[in-house]
Amino acid sequence: MAYKVGDKIIILDYNNKPQVPHVVGEIIEIVNKNRYRLLLPDNACTYETPDRFKKISEDQYEKDLHKVHERERPLPVDLQINVTKFANQFPRLRKDILTNYEKDKKYISLIHAYAGRCAMYGKDNVSEDFMLSYIEAIEGIKRTRKFFHDLDKSIELVEFN
Repeated sequence: MAYKVGDKIIILDYNNKPQVPHVVGEIIEIVNKNRYRLLLPDNACTYETPDRFKKISEDQYEKDLHKVHERERPLPVDLQINVTKFANQFPRLRKDILTNYEKDKKYISLIHAYAGRCAMYGKDNVSEDFMLSYIEAIEGIKRTRKFFHDLDKSIELVEFN
């Protein structure tokens, strides 16, 4: 198959099947008949041989590119506070602060585990029980971050689409 600059492609694994999760790109340079330079969604470039990718339609490219960007959304990080010093600033709320801090760590762990499973197996192959736990974790982290934000405005709220 003859490829040209500007063709949209999908990267294949060693079994000539699309990688899971799908990785798409665009041909930006033809070095020779066995070496192509590809532009990947994160603006990185790579050299590949034509047996490691295949041409896809514009619609398929857009669909897979959307999935790539969805996978690359930033994940929330752990609260970077010393919880005992923070709790000492609000002695009446000490118990609530420690409880919310533990919940926040649990929610962060669940969200990162979900992102890892989606990256490994694809969003469609994640179990329904785990999906429900993920949705619960999203709602929970919004509550815990709001609690901490109300106490200290330097702690940012978490946004999910």
